[in-house]
Amino acid sequence: MSDTVSPTPQDFIAEGTERKCFRHPRNPDRCFKVLHPERRLGRFWREVRYYTRLRHRAVDFHHLTVFHGLLDTSLGKGAVFDLVLDDDGRVSKSLDTYLASNDRAFNDWAVTEIERLKHYLYDHWIVFHNLNPANILVKRLGFDEFRLVVVDGIGHNHFIPLASYNRLYARNKIVRVWNRRYRQWYAAYPAVVSRLTPYLVI
Repeated sequence: MSDTVSPTPQDFIAEGTERKCFRHPRNPDRCFKVLHPERRLGRFWREVRYYTRLRHRAVDFHHLTVFHGLLDTSLGKGAVFDLVLDDDGRVSKSLDTYLASNDRAFNDWAVTEIERLKHYLYDHWIVFHNLNPANILVKRLGFDEFRLVVVDGIGHNHFIPLASYNRLYARNKIVRVWNRRYRQWYAAYPAVVSRLTPYLVI
């Protein structure tokens, strides 16, 4: 039997500007990401190396998906991650989807949790380049219990990966990226973005 995985339309989960995401047909608790054919492989391999580095650092993956290595697919090389599922077994929805409802109680929760996520990433010096709400899933753990999980936008595009090895350099980059871009990422949700704060550390 071939080791190459061939996803079907039923396995499709989501699509972004860079990649498509599919449920692993042989392991329903995992998914894999493949690049669009016209995209360059550089960012793909940088992400793979960055997640591998996080595993070597034994980072707490509480707000991230665990990377499980690579596999061959009929669409090219795939990067395998845990699939983020709600307590009922369904694929978790994006923060973007929830925020679009403009529910006051959820907005209150989201502001608190985004701030908590922001400090988690700083404390563990996990570099990101895009924390827009489409890249964050809301994992339902039980009745009225949820957790934010970042599924894309982690890592950096530096050719010399100082941010992967130097805590101070990584944290400075985290501060710069968030403070420069968070208003843009959450601009569609005025009730939320107006209450988010920049990092106050340098």
